[in-house]
Parts: sequence; structure tokens; C-alpha cells
Amino acid sequence: MGMSVQILAKFARNAQIQGLVVSSQTATAVVIANGANALTVSYQNAQIQMPQGGVDPSVSPYLGIGVANPGKIVLQSATGTTIPTLIDGVVAAQVFALLAAFANDIILMSDDGVTQLAVIKGTSDWIGMGQ
Repeated sequence: MGMSVQILAKFARNAQIQGLVVSSQTATAVVIANGANALTVSYQNAQIQMPQGGVDPSVSPYLGIGVANPGKIVLQSATGTTIPTLIDGVVAAQVFALLAAFANDIILMSDDGVTQLAVIKGTSDWIGMGQ
């Protein structure tokens, strides 16, 4: 849930190892060069209202089901308004494959930063869990 900096740093290292060009890297986003359609990867924290299972959150705020819910990884491009224009070639497909190695859900975001094109569900059984 709170490992956004580490996840983005791990993604940036993986991208560089794969030969992709990381044109910008901050604590909140990694930008991968992809011609005019630069790809931005960011992290959206999980929205946890309160623990489930009869635990009083004022007494034990970190107990109960749902506390370990991971956030979501967001993939957005400079010009992508549909899935085919977001995943527009080999570089974008490779970026998506690197993100899919994590256990988190992946949000494919339109270039406006508001419209979700799709949410690809992750699984806690994948090898990338906890990276």
C-alpha cells in the first residue's frame, strides 16, 4: 500500500535493464521515452475506509481484513485516448509487460489523466508480489 516510491524505482530499474529509455524519474512518476507518445507510470494509493471484521478502527486501526490492499499502478501516455493509441507499439507493450510482473492492478489511463480506459486486475499469487 505505501510502497509507491519503491515500486516506481523498481520499475525504472527494470525498464533500464530491458533497454528502455527513462527520460524522467521522480518519487511520484516515471516517464519512458516513446517518441511523441511518452509513457508515464505512476502509483495510486489504495482507498481503505476502515478495517473489516469487527475491529474498532479507533482502538486498532491497522487490524482487520483489507489493510494490506495494494494500490494500483497507472499507465498513461501523452496522446493515448484509446487502448490502441496508448499501447501503440513495442515500447508501450514492453512497459505494460513490466508492469504486469507486479501484483498490483494496472489502470490504463487516457491522456487527459481522468478517463480510465481499463483496469487490469492483478493477483497476489504472482512472482512480483512485494517488489
